[in-house]
Amino acid sequence: MQRVHIAPTLLDAQLAADILASLGIPARILNANAAGGLGELPFLQAQPEVWVDDDSQAAQARHVLAQWSSARVVGETVCPQCGEANPINFLSCWHCGNALPAQS
Repeated sequence: MQRVHIAPTLLDAQLAADILASLGIPARILNANAAGGLGELPFLQAQPEVWVDDDSQAAQARHVLAQWSSARVVGETVCPQCGEANPINFLSCWHCGNALPAQS
């Protein structure tokens, strides 16, 4: 097993593990419940960590998670169907479900 990601929150760790699982890379979240030990544990040892089971997939997992981290773009796209503002990374409108125009 190799650690491929240290997450600031448990939600971030779960998202990273889900992304890896969708690509067929089995991953585990360690320190999921360690936040309750803050104060007794150093905060760097209480952060959730994502580990891959297969060492041969660690490099690919790190690459995927690095791309995921850099792809978090702030911005909005307006739905041409209903005019609702959507985060720029959405593929369909959260309000009406219509496909959003591709971003470049």
